Amino acid sequence: MTDMKALLRFPGERKIALVDCPIPSPTKNAVLVRTSYSLISPGTEFPQVRQTTASLIHKAWQRPDLVALTLRTLGSEGATRTLDRVNNRLNQPLPMGYCGSGIIHATGENADGFSVGQRVAIAGMGHANHAEWNTVPINLACPIPETVSDQKAAFTTLYALALHAMRQGETAIGDRVAIIGAGLIGQLVGEVAKVAGAHVEIIEPDAFRRNTALQNGAHACFGETSELAENTFDAVYICAPAKGANRLIDAATRLCRDRALIVCVGDVAINAERSPLYAKEVTIRQVRSYGPGRYDPGYEEFGQDYPIGHVRWTIKRNMQAALDLMADGRLDPSALITSEIAFTDIADHFTKGHLPDHLACIVRYDTATPQPTEQKAAQKTPTPSNTALKLGLIGAGNYLGGSLLPHLNKRDDIDIVSCCSQNGISAMALARKVPSAQATSSAQDVINDPTVNSVMITTRHDSHAELAAMALAAGKNVWLEKPIAVDQAGLEMLRDQNARTAGNSAFMLGHNRRYAPMSTALRTSLPDGPKHFRYRARFSPLPANHWLHQPGQGGRTLGEISHFIDLIQSLIGRDITEITCNWLDRKTGDSIWHLRFSDGSTGEVSYLLTDRRCAKEILETNAPGFDAKITDWRKLQINGRTVMRSWFTQDKGQKAAIDAFADAITSGSPHPQTPSLTDEIRLMARILEAANS
Repeated sequence: MTDMKALLRFPGERKIALVDCPIPSPTKNAVLVRTSYSLISPGTEFPQVRQTTASLIHKAWQRPDLVALTLRTLGSEGATRTLDRVNNRLNQPLPMGYCGSGIIHATGENADGFSVGQRVAIAGMGHANHAEWNTVPINLACPIPETVSDQKAAFTTLYALALHAMRQGETAIGDRVAIIGAGLIGQLVGEVAKVAGAHVEIIEPDAFRRNTALQNGAHACFGETSELAENTFDAVYICAPAKGANRLIDAATRLCRDRALIVCVGDVAINAERSPLYAKEVTIRQVRSYGPGRYDPGYEEFGQDYPIGHVRWTIKRNMQAALDLMADGRLDPSALITSEIAFTDIADHFTKGHLPDHLACIVRYDTATPQPTEQKAAQKTPTPSNTALKLGLIGAGNYLGGSLLPHLNKRDDIDIVSCCSQNGISAMALARKVPSAQATSSAQDVINDPTVNSVMITTRHDSHAELAAMALAAGKNVWLEKPIAVDQAGLEMLRDQNARTAGNSAFMLGHNRRYAPMSTALRTSLPDGPKHFRYRARFSPLPANHWLHQPGQGGRTLGEISHFIDLIQSLIGRDITEITCNWLDRKTGDSIWHLRFSDGSTGEVSYLLTDRRCAKEILETNAPGFDAKITDWRKLQINGRTVMRSWFTQDKGQKAAIDAFADAITSGSPHPQTPSLTDEIRLMARILEAANS
């Protein structure tokens, strides 16, 4: 499809810019929307710009948690790998914006209730971006009533936030509420509170904002909290940033009646004296975005709604309520619009000395621009498979950018032709590092490209088998990141495809550890006869909303355990006769795996969440008169003597694996250490059987 323009932040380059990106591809639980208007939220977006353009020292000061993580990575993985990963993350562009309106151009197969040509309000950072086109999950899009303009509908997200704040504050008819801060969010909270039947008083030092609040329905406005009567308010909403010495909670507590509520809507540090809070038994509540469902992958990505009897007001129901209130005139954001700019001017608005507008800045898009069309592949003569490797990258995540791409770029005989990511932005970022590559949001475009003879697939796990089968069917050589599949259905798909095209293409699974220099040195030193291997792998906890926790991804253990089992099998060089799994905690992934081999050798892999001060990986090998130990791919000891040591980096075999893949394509002969697709399918089938027995 054709490109679009999007406003992106580039932390590594310390800039924001309007750049060309592929139009994103909608998932089955989303709609593709052509943006009509977006709304700049100054309290959120101008701090983002300042953070993006700040120096690395300032960034480090703001995020000490990331600095600590980087230092731990430096200690465990070495300087080279850490630098590659840091550079990849810093050079990853980030979208801006989270509220807007537009017209649906395409719908996913599960987008019931939506139709092409329908006007919708859209929400969500990473979804409702300042971009000409957006893919929006069905639970973050809401049809616009006929009487509501696209311009007003762009406020829906922020009105939903204000409604959620009201529900957190339990504000009802006749309540007295105070609102500290009359920026855009404070104005909207005040307007919603007035519609709810509350008596609203505003505290705001800026005279323009105070006057606007009065015009918008506030009963009274003051410059400081000291001007209001103390001990009289049922709820106090803090809609202003409060950090360090700016302890707005103390001021809010003085305004509260006994057992009142303080609702933190802005970036409020919870700094307060305990005694006043205790004396009045004040409750402090935090507003998390626009309502229940935000940051829940089931709700957002998979379109799973919450039953109304259990969760009355979700994000979408708040959005619907806001649009209904705008439709009958009870909510009207018109008075809050202090400027309107063309989308083409949005980068200048943020970067050329503009201060945040007093209130709302609306961004207008040119809807007369050409519609997206299917883009025909360039008519080039396909490169014969025995010449340079013409590579298409499907998936553009951190592992590819930080661990594989640096090695790909160092080989003169690898030409990266195209790269793909579903949102298009990550693909565009990769294309900036590889000028010869064309960015796209469609994996099918990469697979169908006649100038591509090989693909590297590094997408989410549930898509591995299908994409690999499609690529093999198209006659492409395939590098597939582990796992090869997450269920038997995926393995069956690959079996069927392998039966049709076996031997026509090179295939490699990303089991890079078998190619590592330390693995090679250990393999050549092993004695004959049965051996015992003990592999201890430590993993770190992932955030609760990480995609690996999502249904259908197989879980973290099934995503990684084949790495360690494959290495042991490659060292023994014998068939596995038995795999058993003992789950210690299946939810977290803690497990111990036992292996038996045809020559009598045995193996044990423990995959556990242990103390981070422990080594991440330790492989111990024992046989009569022999012992060896690999520690974190930094040191190899054989019979008590250190035979290999790396002080500054780890080498887990990614470079050697890429070399083996490329050489197999150019020579037409597989590397002797590379298992066949049949072998890889057989191994994963045993792993899945053991995991589920």
